[in-house]
Formats: sequence, C-alpha cells, structure tokens
Amino acid sequence: MKLKFTIPYNGDLTLMVWAFKTGQVAEVYFAGAGRNDHSSPYQNKFRKEEILELMALCRKHNVKTNLLMNKGIAFTDDLKNVFHYIGSLNKTQGLTSITVGDPAIVPFLKKAFPRIRLQASVFMNIDNLQKIKEALKMGVTVFCLDVSTNRKGEELEKIRDYKNKLKNFSIKLLANHGCYMNCFYSMRHSSWPVLKEMLEQRPTAQRPPQKRYILGNLIDVKNCVYKKEDITDEIKRPFIRPEDLTYYEKRGLADVIKIAYRMDRTPVLRKKLKAYFERSFDGDLFELTPPNKGAIPFICDNKSIPDTFAQKLLSCDMKCEGCDYCLLVTVKALRKKNYA
Repeated sequence: MKLKFTIPYNGDLTLMVWAFKTGQVAEVYFAGAGRNDHSSPYQNKFRKEEILELMALCRKHNVKTNLLMNKGIAFTDDLKNVFHYIGSLNKTQGLTSITVGDPAIVPFLKKAFPRIRLQASVFMNIDNLQKIKEALKMGVTVFCLDVSTNRKGEELEKIRDYKNKLKNFSIKLLANHGCYMNCFYSMRHSSWPVLKEMLEQRPTAQRPPQKRYILGNLIDVKNCVYKKEDITDEIKRPFIRPEDLTYYEKRGLADVIKIAYRMDRTPVLRKKLKAYFERSFDGDLFELTPPNKGAIPFICDNKSIPDTFAQKLLSCDMKCEGCDYCLLVTVKALRKKNYA
C-alpha cells in the first residue's frame, strides 16, 4: 500500500488545494481558532471562519480533519469551553479526529465524543508496543510514534504484526522532525513553551522579584538543548528521507507519514511536500529536516546518501563504538555552507 500523508495547515488555503489535487493527502492537522487553540504553541492564530473553510475544503476533497490538542499539559484547561468548541466544529463540518498530547484528558474526550478518533501526539513519546497496548485500553486508536522509533526496525515490525492481528489502530511516523536520536529532553521539551507562557501570564504581584532564579527563565524553551557529541549526530537524527519511504511502505511499517511544520511559510512547506510526494529530493536534506538546535554551518547533499541508508539504520544495534557507518555517510554527504 502506497503511503499517504498528513500535512499541516499553515494558513494558506491555496497550498492545501494544490496538495489535495495530488491525491496524496490523507489528512490535514490544524490548531483551533483564536482562544480555542489548545495546541503546542506556534502562535498560528486563525479565525473561526477560516478553520470552517478549511474543514469544508477537506470534506470536498475527501481529506480527513485533525484538530490539535497536542500541548503536553492540559491541566488548567476549561473542559466546558474545550468541549463546546469541539462540538461546534463537529456539528458544522464533521471532525474526524483529535490529536492529544496530555493523556489525562483522553478519557474525558472519549466519553464526550465517542465517534471522533483520538490520536496520540508524538509528544506522548510512545515508542514501543506495550505503550500502544495501554493507550488502546484508554481509547486511543491512532499513534504518531516517538520520532526515535523511525530508526527502530525491530520494534516497528512488532507493532506492525500486532496491528495486522487486531486491525483496530493505525500508525503514523513523523518524517522530518528536528529532534535528535533518543534525546534526553524530548519527554519535556514540548511542555516548556506552554509553561513559559503560563509563567509570563501571571499577574505582576505573583511574579518573583528575582526572575533570574526561576528555572523557566534559565533555559532555552525554543531550541533543543541536546548535547551533540560530534557532527555525526546530524546524520543519526531520526528523519525519514523522501527516497526511504519505499522501504517503510514495502514492509508495512506505517499507515501514514506526517510532515511538519505548521509555522512554515508557504514556499518552505511546499518544497517539503513536493519532495515527499515525489519521493525524491535533489538538494540540502536539512531544508526538509531542519535540526531543532537552529541553524548549523553544514548542508547535507541528499543524493550523496547511500540507497541502503534506511535498511542499514533500521537494523542498527546502536553500538556506535564498533561501527563507522554514520561517519562514512557524514564525510560523503555533509558540506560546509558557502556564505560568500
């Protein structure tokens, strides 16, 4: 089965029409409008009418709709308002699914909206079959796996075999997230912007007099704080290249491929979508899969990466001490940027 894609809405309906006409889009994911945005904060602020227009467009092209509630902490959310908004979208245009980041809200959503599918956000860090089994008990039926799982072939095969047996859940893989392999901070990083926003919104009287001692003011909440050992860490990042999709397809390791990011400008997002739709890209791979640590002084010549890349890394035992494969790929594919 040829993999289709779930793509982000970045505010450009014309881009969505272009993507839909390729026939390769299974789903669009989007944030709620205005104050009803309960997604991980990217500051995409949409009007209610705009979201309804997007959903109508999806319905016209038989594309599924996925409302994001993927911030890691929903602890202070007003469920009455949240459910009212979800209900209004569902009644007006029909909402296919909701992506959830905080597992605490899952049973409440399941009870209130039994016909809307619940998806586990990548921020839930579900990376093995046992976690999937536990989430299934709670009513989650779609899983966007932790990005490190992209490189864990044996675990993906276990999940595939169990899925083929039960046939009651599906798997998404996020192809171009910028996080590093097995990042120590990945379980918490997605929540930091939410907490930072809550910290800054506190009344002045409740703010501590010495802000420099508050942990949230001492860490970079926007960029990954992963400590790289060397440049091979860029090749080890668990991205999926456009050319490698066939490897996942043939083995049934995923049902849908997710492309990021919602904050991308249209030319950037269109380039990403075109590359993955065509399953080929002749250029700097890091334009499709930018690292979370911000700009780096290298480009990655995608066509210099061996055709065996996916096969090799999905069977990797992570024993880097006795292997130089990633180093060889790095030497072959990475180039210093020319700033002239």
